[in-house]
Parts: sequence; C-alpha cells; structure tokens
Amino acid sequence: MTTSYMEELIETSQSEETHFSISVRDLVAYLLPTGDLSGAFFSPQRSVAGTRAHQHVQKSRGASYEPEVSVAHTVRIRDYSIRISGRIDGIFHEPDGDVLEEIKSTTRDFAGLETLQNDLHWAQLKIYAYMHAADHGLEKIETCLTYVQLGTNAILEIRKRFDFSALKLFFDELVERFVDQADERKGWQETRDRSIRDMDFPFPEYRKGQREMAIRVFRATREKHQLLVQAPTGIGKTMAAVFPAVKALGDKLVDRIFYLAARSTGKKVAEEAVAALQHRGLRLRCLVLTAKEKTCFNPGAACNGDECEFARGYYDRINAALVYALKGDMLNRHFVESMAWQHRVCPFELSLDLSLSADCIICDYNYAFDPQAYLRRFFQIVEEEYLFLVDEAHNLVDRARDMFSAHISRQQFAEAHRELANKLPQLSLYLENLMAWMDAIREKHVHEQFYSSTELPDDLLPLLQQIVRESEAWLSLNMGAPFREAILDLYFTSSRFLKVSELINEQYAVCYDVSDPSAAPDRDMVVNLFCIDPSRHLQEKLQKVRSAVFFSATLTPMDYFREIFGCSTETQELILSSPFPRNNFSLTIANRISTLFKEREETKEGVSEAILSFVGRKTGNYLIFFPSYAYLMKIHAIFPQDDPEMDVVLQSPGMGEREREAFIEQFSKENQSTRVGFAVLGGVFGEGIDLVGDRLAGAVVVSVGMPPPTPERELIREYFEKSRNAGWEFAYVFPGFNRVLQASGRVIRTEQDKGTVLLIDQRYTNTRYKTMFPAEWQPVYINGKKDLKRVLDTFWETHQGRGEPQ
Repeated sequence: MTTSYMEELIETSQSEETHFSISVRDLVAYLLPTGDLSGAFFSPQRSVAGTRAHQHVQKSRGASYEPEVSVAHTVRIRDYSIRISGRIDGIFHEPDGDVLEEIKSTTRDFAGLETLQNDLHWAQLKIYAYMHAADHGLEKIETCLTYVQLGTNAILEIRKRFDFSALKLFFDELVERFVDQADERKGWQETRDRSIRDMDFPFPEYRKGQREMAIRVFRATREKHQLLVQAPTGIGKTMAAVFPAVKALGDKLVDRIFYLAARSTGKKVAEEAVAALQHRGLRLRCLVLTAKEKTCFNPGAACNGDECEFARGYYDRINAALVYALKGDMLNRHFVESMAWQHRVCPFELSLDLSLSADCIICDYNYAFDPQAYLRRFFQIVEEEYLFLVDEAHNLVDRARDMFSAHISRQQFAEAHRELANKLPQLSLYLENLMAWMDAIREKHVHEQFYSSTELPDDLLPLLQQIVRESEAWLSLNMGAPFREAILDLYFTSSRFLKVSELINEQYAVCYDVSDPSAAPDRDMVVNLFCIDPSRHLQEKLQKVRSAVFFSATLTPMDYFREIFGCSTETQELILSSPFPRNNFSLTIANRISTLFKEREETKEGVSEAILSFVGRKTGNYLIFFPSYAYLMKIHAIFPQDDPEMDVVLQSPGMGEREREAFIEQFSKENQSTRVGFAVLGGVFGEGIDLVGDRLAGAVVVSVGMPPPTPERELIREYFEKSRNAGWEFAYVFPGFNRVLQASGRVIRTEQDKGTVLLIDQRYTNTRYKTMFPAEWQPVYINGKKDLKRVLDTFWETHQGRGEPQ
C-alpha cells in the first residue's frame, strides 16, 4: 500500500484539523507489509471457513471469556485527529488479569508457526493490547495469538506478556509513520493544486470546437452529468478532455481521473496529452497501467517467491521502490519497469501499488467495467469522486458485450480430462459428467450447428458447481504440480460462467454452438451466456462515479450509444463539426455498384476497377477497407498485381504488434510509387492510426461496413426489434456506419492534409444513410470511371502542392 491510502480515510471537517478514521487491521497492513508476493490460491469460501473457525474457538471458551470486544482510540497529533478502531476477538477475564486473544485461521501445519512468527498478526494484537491497557490503566498485559487449523479445528496458542511502555512506543512509532505519510500526501496535493491553478492551455490557441468541448467536459463534471461528445479527427479531443478534467481535479470536484481506452494507441495519445501539460509546469502523478502479461519480467513463472525473484521479498522492498518511483510524475510503462527492475520487484504489482498514489490513471476499459478484471481497490467500495474519460467510446459497445458474457467449451474440458484422468479421479469424474451432458445436448440437436434459448438448463449449473468445488479443494492445498495451470483454467472458466449465470435476464441469450463435423471430427460444443444488451451492467458501473464523458469521432446516432451505454436521461450531448477546410477533402460515392453478399461475385470486377481508377489518379499511399477478410481476398485475387508503379500489401489475420507496425511503416511519404494497402473495416488499421501529410492520399471503403450476419448478431437484431422496433439498425446499420466513419477519418488528420475518400455501395443513396452523414461531407455521386477521373483530377489539380495527377 502507499501514502494515497490517506485519501480514503479522510473525513470532512469544518475545523482546521484533518480527521482520519482507520481500522487496526488496515493500519497494520498499510504500514507493515513484509514477505513475498503470494501466488497462493484463496477460494471465496476461505473467508466463510475462517469465520466459522473463529466462532468455533470462541464458543469453546469458558464463562469468563468475552468475545468480539469493540475498541477505539483517538490520537491528536500535529494537525490531525486519528481515530483507530477495531474488535478484539476475545478477552479472558482471569483472576490475574485480562488476556487479549487474536484468532487466526490457517491451512498450514503448526510446526514452525511458533518460531516463524507472523509480524502482522502480532502487530495487530499489540495495538489492541495498547488500547485496552491505556483504557484500563494497566502497566502490563498478557496476550494470546491463537491459530485454528481449517478442516481439523486444531488449536495452537502462543502467549506473550508486554509492558505498557513498550506497547506505547510501538503504537506511537506507527502513528508517527502514518502522519509522516499523511503529511507527504497533503504536501503533494498542495503542490499539485497550485500547479493546476497556474496551468494554462498548452497551445497558443484552441482549435475550432476544442474550447467548446473543454467547457462542456468541465461543466458536466461540475454538475455530475454524463456527456456524449462526437468530435471529428483533428479537433484535439484528447486534450479537450484531459485539460478540463485536470482543472476539475484542482478544484476538488474529483479525487481521481480514469482515462479509459480501447487500445494501446489510445493510451499513448492520452499519455502524450498529460506529458504536454507536465512540460508546461503541471505537477500530476499519472499512471499508465499496462497488462500483466506485457510487462512481466519472468513469463512462465508463477507469481510467488519460490519461482520468481521479483515476487520474493516483494513487500520487504516495495516501500523503497515507492519512495523512489513517486519522485516521478509520469509513471508510464518504461518508468515503472525501470523502477521495478532497479528495486527487483514485480512491475505489475508495483504499478497497482502506485495507482493508489496516482491522480490520473490511464488504462484499458476492462479495469473499470469488466466484472472479473476491474480494479477492486477503487470500485468494490467507492469512497471517492471519480471521473471517467472514455476514449473512442464507440468501441465500448462490443467490448462490454464480451465483458459481461461467458462461455464454456467441451474441448477445454476434454483436454483437462486427458491431463487429469490418472491424477485426480474425482475431478475427472465430474468432467466426464459435464462432457456427457454436452454430448446429450449435441445429439438432441444433431442437425443444428447453432441454437439459442432464453433460459438456462436446470441441470447444467450443478455440474459446473461440482467442478468448481473439487478444483477449489485441490487448489486450496497450494501444491505444486505440472497440471496446476489446467486446474486453474478449469476453475476460473467455470466460476466465471457461474457468476455470469447469476446476471441472466431478458438481456441475455443462452447460445449453443456445435462445430461443423466436416471441419472438426470431434465436434466441439460451446455454451455461451451471451450479453445482447450490456446497458444495465454499464449503468451500474456509471452510477458509482461522479461523471463520465464518452467521446469519439463516431457516435452516430447518439440515441443508439446513449441507450447501449446505460446513460441517464439527463445525459448531455455535443456534436462538433470538422475544424479543417472543406476543400481539403473530396468524397466520392460509387452508387451504381452493389456490395450485397449475394451479388459480390457478380460485381467484383466493378469493385476492382473502381479501386484501380481511384488509386491511379495520383501517386501516393492508399488504404482500401473491406467488411471481411474473405471479401478482401476475393477482390485482391483479381486486382492487377503487375504494375511496376504500384505495390499492394495485405493485412493478414492475427497480426502481432510488430507485424502491424511493419505494415504501417510501409506507408512512407518517401515512397516513389503508389502503395495500396488492403485492410479490414473495424480492424486495427481502420481506426487509431495517424498517417499525416503525404503518408496517406486517400481511402476506399467497400460496402456500408455492416458486420457479418452471425447467429449472435441476429439475436441482437431480434432483441432490439422487439424492444425498440429498430433491430436492423442496432445490429447492423449503426455499427457498420461507424466503421465507415472511422475508416474515412484516417485521411484528414491535420489542417495541412488533403485527401480523397471513395465509398463503394449503392445503399449510400438511401435516406437511412444520408441522414447519418457528417455535416462536412459533401459527396459527389459518380456513374463510372470517367466521372471519378474528372472529380479526382479536378481535386488534385487544385492541390498540386501535394503531387501531380497521373
């Protein structure tokens, strides 16, 4: 833990004294952590078992025993009033004086517990002993640390006698350390707030629309509203969100800012915005939270002191690491990893400990919304005022569906069964029972590859509960074994499914997906608890924070996003127009070509010719977007490949980070020939990339961007058709058109950029689509190659500074 824990303890007061309230348990855990990071498994039932063990011990005591004694002690020191409270597990009222008992449950053998004493357990008991002795004027006091073994209820008692003077010295030293850290936090906040008051906007002037957005973000924060902002690329959305959020922090409207991003590129842009303010004098602790698997120093090792040196002795070194790390303001991945390496501590755990001291946390959506991955230290019990800045918010729709869904796969259980068959017979039997259930369902629907229901089958959950209980029992032994990871996967997959099953309502469907036997002889089967509408779950998350701002270049139409996000009826909206000159952008629409699925074979030559005509008007770099990889390959197969003046590159499925970077690097302004990149709409190249200046001359969007018609997508259509009479729009039209807007937005990124976009699909003439066109779009509908040549030649001749038409 770190010094920012203070914020959670501060009570408001009209006096100059700062009031804290903290429990004995939290005070000890905060100031005296020691030892290793533990990869030990603790089941949810562990605390229940511990409580029962406590009660067993208390009931076994005699008539002179008083259980659960509440105590509190208030200390006034410097400008602080600190109330420390807790409950003593029990007091023996013996003739020779009181004996205070602290009870701890354990799964360990008693051998060694007496010699390897737990400093945290004794510290907690010593504080209780001090408080009791002070209240009763005792010079000496006896204590008893009692361990009860789970499962056997065996008891080990360790007694110690303390002088009051020694206890007072121990207590006073703890309080002094607590106050020192409170002073540090208070001093930091004063420094931060002074810098915020002196902070000006980091650029000479606002871009068009940027100031209006900043004002609306601050106002929404002040008034505790939610805000949806659609702002085109180039307006400076990130700074227009971050700058007023920091001002709100300085005005004490919020305690912490969470900048939530869908991709690492979004986190990078936010980091750069905060850094720009810091370079102009802002003092703000900003943490960029990186996923554990990306930042681990020892991949493959378990997170415990036996296997990883960075977990071994973590709590012995973490305080020194925090002291050094908190001398920095930008706590990004490079900085955190450097500090972690220098102090030999786990970088991910260090970042979590630093988060408690951070004023702004830049992280992925899942750390705020995902019911499994959310930051429990902030969102389990919310005691602060938080502001959410949700970047590229259009991505949250599908991400939220994934977060609140869960699935189980027969293949996973079959693989686990093969690995465990001769090792854990009872768990293997439970796996066989579940697989038999899945086989029976599969045989019952032998002619169906997919079907769904609105209700869970009654006999599925008990089978999963058996697997969870048996996995939990073995994992609780914390034994090393080659198959431990397989059991962990089983446990977490089954537990997640059971937890999501508790959420099922009319916004869910239970989906059964059986693989094609011709493609997979074993015929895998997947049961998916599919969250069709995540609005209710998102609403519950949003109700815990002061304000949330959702912003993107594509939130069209806003009614759709407001409903899916679970926003309140008072949610405010802001739509801003492009800040760039309209004559820098040319939009043409080939409205005579159909890209309907059933007509793609017939029209593929026309699509290829339109693309070739478009990229042939001027030497430069072009991106061509398709609604699916299959369609991309269909056009690529007939697209001319033998032109020495043109290179064609393809996005491939499953590209890694380095492959994606290599793809983008090919779009250089130094290219002497035309480079054409084929990519998929809604993918990594359809948004979040900046190819400014001559790095991108134009883009082609083939189709209206509709997502493929999967069974799950059809369930979305049916649900919103019943609830909103807008199933087709919610399932296909709105998500698809936002992909089109994102892809089109790759072309104009700065005031100096000039570029062209070609949309290929006859449906763009429909009123349904025209009403969603941005205000700055002035489309020219073309009838063929001659029309396209004429429009593009005119445009490029007007902007000869960026190259001559061919």
